[in-house]
Parts: sequence; C-alpha cells; structure tokens
Amino acid sequence: MEGAPWRIFRKDDVEVLIDVEGGITINGHTAKPFPCEITHATLCDSGIVATWVDHELRLARMALLPLDKELKDGPSKAELRINRDLMVSGAEWCHIVDAEPLAVKSNGERIVFALWARGIYCIDSTANEIWRLPLFADEGKALPRSNEVSSITISGDEIIVWLRGGTYRKISMSEGEVLSEKSIGVECDLENVFSSGDKHLLSSKDGWSWELVDDNITLARKFRGTIQDAVHDGSDWRIISWREDTLLRGESRTRDELGVQIIKNDDSTWMVLDNQGNITPHLNE
Repeated sequence: MEGAPWRIFRKDDVEVLIDVEGGITINGHTAKPFPCEITHATLCDSGIVATWVDHELRLARMALLPLDKELKDGPSKAELRINRDLMVSGAEWCHIVDAEPLAVKSNGERIVFALWARGIYCIDSTANEIWRLPLFADEGKALPRSNEVSSITISGDEIIVWLRGGTYRKISMSEGEVLSEKSIGVECDLENVFSSGDKHLLSSKDGWSWELVDDNITLARKFRGTIQDAVHDGSDWRIISWREDTLLRGESRTRDELGVQIIKNDDSTWMVLDNQGNITPHLNE
C-alpha cells in the first residue's frame, strides 16, 4: 500500500486493501491498474467491481478485477492524456462510462449502479445488462441536487436507492420493478446510508444521522462530523465519525487518528482501520 487506506474487502481467504490513490493490495502485492482515484468498489461473485474517475480529464471507467490473479500496473496519467481510450489493466471487463458513477452495490450475482444524469442500471458479473430505470423525476420545488443518488443498499431481492434529499425508492432486484417510493420526512442532505436487514442508518453532511426501521425514524443524533462507517452489531450501531468512536445509543470516545472502516475480526471483536493504516479496537474495548 502506497497511500492512506480507503477500504478493505475480504472474500474467503483473500484480503483486498484499496488506498486513496487507486492502489490495490491483494495478499501483500500492490498494483495500480488505472492512474485515477477509485470512487466506488463492491465485491461480487467474480471479483471486485470498481469505478475510477478523473475529474481533470473528465473520464470514468468501471471494471471487474479478479482476485485470483496478480494485478499489474496500468497506464500512467501521461499515457492517458495521449490516449483517452486506455482501459484498466488486468480487468475481466472494463467499460468507459459516460457519466460519473454515484453509487455501486452488489449482492454477489448482480451489480447495481447509478450514473449521474443518466439512470440506474443492473448488470450481471459478466457486464450483461439485466434492466435499467430512469432517475427520479424532479419535483420542481426540491432543493438543488436533492434528487441526486447518494447511496444504494441491498437486502435480499430488494434494492433501495437513496437520494440526497431523503427520498428513497425500493426496487425489485430480479425484475427492476419499482415497489414503492417514500421520504424520510426530514430536510437533509444525505451523504451515505448503512443497512442491516430492515434497519438503516442515514448520515447527513451536516453531522445529523437518523435510524430508520420499517420506514419510520426511531432515533436521531448529531455527530461531530459525517459518519465514516457504521455497522450494526446485533444490539446497536457501531459508528466512526470525525476522530470519534460511538455507539448510536451509547457512549463516544475520541481517537487520535481518523477512522476509515469498522472491521469484525474472526474472534468477533470490532476493530477500526484508521487513515495511518493502523487497526485498533473500536471504543478501545
């Protein structure tokens, strides 16, 4: 790993560590398949699906990288300036996307993603399109960018697409049918949504968060900053925000470094990966 850690994925006995500069480390070997920042990543049955976005060059890629092959370095940014059609090195498949990916999520077999000003798409792990849907209609009176997709979550055959303004749409994974469309009923600018079964934790850019259960807000709390990661441990939400570890219904403790991700060890202890690459216990437990 060359840069600060961004996300860890674990599949079977393979650990995938992605850094903020686009480097990917698998079982100790680091490569940079594309010279851009990785903006979204999700595990599927065939490997890891990721998106790369370079705002300076106004280009984006989506690709599937296998986990059973050694990754290789891809083109440099100088090469990309000369040839904008260069693809992600070592990918099983790679596509140019004509709009910025806003969210990507997989249930293993299928991958769902949203593209800015384009739509919501469902593909299989070989990149065959299953269905597509248009984006939410603009109500006219909505705040700027409130209809922009902020997050996608999956529970069973049900997808939930969350908008920045608090509206959310439930969609059938198998058919692409819109099952319902509702709002949390609170003025907000959602940045991320964390889900566990029928429980959802919504994080707004101003530090407010709401727990939503069966379409009803059960608890609201404001944090020192936006939530970096959250996991439900069976009793409560474990949360990391700006240099702080928290239980949604309980205590908070400050930490020296910025937490990046909550990880559950094989012995069921809860740990935090920080931006220095250290892994320490959540709440110092």
